[in-house]
Amino acid sequence: MELRYRFDTGPEFRETIQLSDARDVHRNDDGFLAAAHLLLLIAGVSYYKSQAPSTVVVHVPTTSRQRRLVEAVFDHGLREFAYANDLPIPLVNEFVWQSEPVGGAPPATSDPGSIGRPLVPFGAGKDSTIVLDVLPEATPVTVNPTSTHDSVAASLGHELLHVRREVDQLGELTRPDRFNGHVPITAIVSAIAVMVAARDGYDAVVMANEAAASEPTLWIETGGRPATTALAVNHQWSKGAEFETLYAAAVAETVAGVRYFSLLRAVAETDIIRLLSRRTDVLPRLISCNRAFVGRTAGGESEAPQRWCGSCPKCLFTFLLLATELEPSALSEIFGHDLLDDVDRIAGFAELWATEKPFECVGERADAAGALIRLAADPRWHDHRVVRSLRDSAAAALHDASSAGSSAPASVPPLPEAYRRRILDALAMV
Repeated sequence: MELRYRFDTGPEFRETIQLSDARDVHRNDDGFLAAAHLLLLIAGVSYYKSQAPSTVVVHVPTTSRQRRLVEAVFDHGLREFAYANDLPIPLVNEFVWQSEPVGGAPPATSDPGSIGRPLVPFGAGKDSTIVLDVLPEATPVTVNPTSTHDSVAASLGHELLHVRREVDQLGELTRPDRFNGHVPITAIVSAIAVMVAARDGYDAVVMANEAAASEPTLWIETGGRPATTALAVNHQWSKGAEFETLYAAAVAETVAGVRYFSLLRAVAETDIIRLLSRRTDVLPRLISCNRAFVGRTAGGESEAPQRWCGSCPKCLFTFLLLATELEPSALSEIFGHDLLDDVDRIAGFAELWATEKPFECVGERADAAGALIRLAADPRWHDHRVVRSLRDSAAAALHDASSAGSSAPASVPPLPEAYRRRILDALAMV
């Protein structure tokens, strides 16, 4: 299928989405078209950012919920991009819609009381590995997978569904005179997954987005004196509670028979690590490192397995949290290096609880600082050079976080009862 976008002056773009062959005969053609409509509305950010005009024209009919979703994706989902390129926030001053909002009649749905046919977007990292482990009846799906995605899914007893997404005219989009930067990729992956679910008869798209994803990466000041307002910039916004609420409402309004939610939304990072540490058979295979996949060819028998880079914030955060559960020798074998005994990593670890966190998918500042403090009291780790160097800094950061408190995240629909029981049962076992 194709998604089409264009600027008033400039080329037309035709993005290609190639789905794998359907595995089930329970097709939902109306739901598929409705889900494809949502994908069209969201995926345009990949092209919009190259010029970032102040006006966006939408040539397809939309409901009120869809408009709220689109406005949020182009604002909150692109705030990191705007911040990095020194552009105004919000980027879009005006949305020109085709007509008045069309009516949306939410289909009647009920909680079936059992886990049916869940579809899990799978990144081969720690969070989606936990969801797939907790839901053995689920089917994983990956957009532009590598052999590592297939390998980790297979180690959990699953065959991976493949989707190919080809962004059109990358050379044109990345010209030196164009803007470049982060887009809310999880929003796009979510929309693709719901489309697959509708086509193939899955009744739920179950994400692996945890509570920590809602914490802003940093706050910025905007506006002139005296009316200055602090704005949240969150690298993980499309993994956060606000996006989930908006997108789930848009799905419920038009895509009959498919639910969208995150199994880990209310689960703390420390509990995710506890669940992960029991899967010592899978730990050597999974990769929570974006740099490991940069420049890789999707699929292909000759592709070398991805490995942890050992330097990026995701590697450092995952190593730090896993250290609270595992022995130094076990972690060194997995990562190829003892990151907590490497003085060159001290600054990188300290950034995990800095006022301005790294623009990466890492947990809350308090998660990282609290983990290092626990290691400082752990005889297995307390003499490691990074731990010795940063224990005071981590203690101060944890104190500041406790004093500041935490803002309540946007409310999200409750988990279906069968899924709620499943994750509670899993947590009770560790």
